[in-house]
Amino acid sequence: MSDTKGASTVGRGLYPCLERTVKGLKQIFGDSADLNIAGLKVSGVSCAVASLEGMTSSKDLAVMLFSPLMEYSRALADSNDVYRFIAGEGIFSAEKKSVSSLLEAARLLCSGYAVIFVDGVQGAVAISAQGFDKRAVSEPDSEANIKGSHEALSDSLRTSLALIRRRARTPSLRFLMTKAGKVSGTDVCIAYISERVPMGVVKRVKESIEKIRLPFILTSGSVIPFILDKNGPAPFFSGASTTQRPDVLLAKLNEGRVAVLVDGTPYAVIAPTLFVENFQTVDDYEDKPYFAFYKRWLRYIAFFIASFLPGIYVATAGFHPEVLSRSLLLSLIASEEITPYPLAAELFIIIVMFELLKEAGLRLPRAIGGAVSVVGGLIIGDAAVSSGLISAPILIIIGVTATSSFVVPSLDPQTTVLRLLGVIAGGTLGFFGMAVLMTVILVNAGALSGRIGGLSVPYLSPISPLTVRGLRDVVTRIGFRRMEKSTVRVEDMNGSTDESKDDGKGS
Repeated sequence: MSDTKGASTVGRGLYPCLERTVKGLKQIFGDSADLNIAGLKVSGVSCAVASLEGMTSSKDLAVMLFSPLMEYSRALADSNDVYRFIAGEGIFSAEKKSVSSLLEAARLLCSGYAVIFVDGVQGAVAISAQGFDKRAVSEPDSEANIKGSHEALSDSLRTSLALIRRRARTPSLRFLMTKAGKVSGTDVCIAYISERVPMGVVKRVKESIEKIRLPFILTSGSVIPFILDKNGPAPFFSGASTTQRPDVLLAKLNEGRVAVLVDGTPYAVIAPTLFVENFQTVDDYEDKPYFAFYKRWLRYIAFFIASFLPGIYVATAGFHPEVLSRSLLLSLIASEEITPYPLAAELFIIIVMFELLKEAGLRLPRAIGGAVSVVGGLIIGDAAVSSGLISAPILIIIGVTATSSFVVPSLDPQTTVLRLLGVIAGGTLGFFGMAVLMTVILVNAGALSGRIGGLSVPYLSPISPLTVRGLRDVVTRIGFRRMEKSTVRVEDMNGSTDESKDDGKGS
């Protein structure tokens, strides 16, 4: 509490006295160990250079700042002459800002700037000298591909922007910077293509981000609830998605979307998003259209299996055995006679066990994560069947379901929840329960729309409402010659509101 009071007393402005300014800056940071303040004399005038260790490059500071200051010599120089030299053309920097308060200086220091104070001058100059360590550009972890680019967005916001800009060498690609987080002051970038998105939409997204009252913004998921307009309950699906690939992000921007990138996380938020986009990959556009058509429908089938196969199985075996053939029914009865639990309870137990193993494999180091899968799949599964706790058909159903869930990783949270709900619905009401569950899911998805800054796109578009022109890249893969003639935009999917169009005209 004392640091906050001290910061409020020294935050109104800078002091002409250099010693008092340095003391006030140390008071704001609470004598933090990473605060470096170097004192030096320039033509007899006392100066101080403040920086945070690890946030600035000492090599850049030596070239841009210390070397010119040491070479500057003027016999009758006073404080104002030295300040004009630093603020003018004497010091070269890509970004140079005038500082009028200690709190402003503290915020710039946290962003990687170096701040120069001159004794006798009630002002300071901040120069950009960012040089903090960052992770090298790596391959995307969650969106693997074979023939596409193997570069992923970086934890460093500037690096991610460079990766995007390198793929779109056009001034129409715009990056709008802002900050979010009451305490962290995290850099947030809004990316868009000016010719595709009304400026009114971008302004509203920026205002929504700046109104976030969370103390810290640490992940891209922290901004999703705030950039999306409220559109009723959406327990299963979301109107925004994330991507780790700069090429995918740029393709969505070209369709009229807006992307939000948060400094410190390698995932970008794209809004609005559509349900069918979860089944599209980069490799679809590397293969022939007929093979892309086959793989895309394979993903649709995999999603259905991962979500509803356990529920359909328990509903069939428990309520509708007449659907099964006589030999299959007898085999199922024989396998279930030796198990002590009801069929629905068996499925529920094995699904929870599978989720535990999957979570353990994700959280453990990679060196032993694979061993957990081997132990769970072979040893525990085989022992459960041999001891009679779990029947063999149940293990086969869960194996097929688990494999199918890996085909569409972006919908893994949804398939996990639907799998459990399907077992409950199918185990209590049979096919009627499964029909009710599927109806609820369809109604929820049909009612959801990705609303961002007044721009609204139905989540199931272009299937519902039906847009024939938009279906050409849903049920199959559009060829590049046809794609060359026109580009599918968000407005083509029957989603833009009159309000957003008015904003676009006004801007």
